[in-house]
Amino acid sequence: MRSLSLIILTVFLFGFQEQKELNEKSSAELKTMATKGIYIEFIFKSNKPTFGELFLITGSEDPKFPAQNRQFEKLNNLGFSFIDYAYYGIKNENKIGDGVTIWLFPMKNGNTEYDDYDAPFDSMLMEYTVLSNTEKSSYVVKKVFFAFKDNIDVKIVFEGKEVNDYKIIENRINDIIEVCRTELKVEPGSEEALRLVWGTMPLYKNGNN
Repeated sequence: MRSLSLIILTVFLFGFQEQKELNEKSSAELKTMATKGIYIEFIFKSNKPTFGELFLITGSEDPKFPAQNRQFEKLNNLGFSFIDYAYYGIKNENKIGDGVTIWLFPMKNGNTEYDDYDAPFDSMLMEYTVLSNTEKSSYVVKKVFFAFKDNIDVKIVFEGKEVNDYKIIENRINDIIEVCRTELKVEPGSEEALRLVWGTMPLYKNGNN
């Protein structure tokens, strides 16, 4: 997991406009996205969740923060865990990279850091790093996308634009995978790919530590 400040600033600097195709990215931009990740924001249009309500996504309930609205129980089959006492993630089966395929960051006033732990959140920011995961892992992105789209009242924003068609995101992931293979000369999820992301970091770091 890396700093989100620049990504979050970029998202808010561009207007949110629904579009059917993404702007073309240069090879250099796609290489950066391969290592830094892609980000999809789910902005709550109504029923902004508190910590206790969002915690239901794990399949459990936090007794210190009882949920009033139970809408996130509909997403508890995705496999999210509460990680680092602040974020949510779906752990990967092979424990590669940081051991997490998808990160989900609660957002408040454009930040992932906030003082009021149980105040309603404005959005959730999902991170997926192509190089850190095998190609087949991208199906998890699709599952989370449709889980939010079909069950939660949200606006979905990708690369500063409102997106309702998952194919747009899928095409971007495929573009990045192609660049990994043809220009970076690595297979996503391989040891070589992980070293490009993590450097000298061990191939697996337990996300709960």
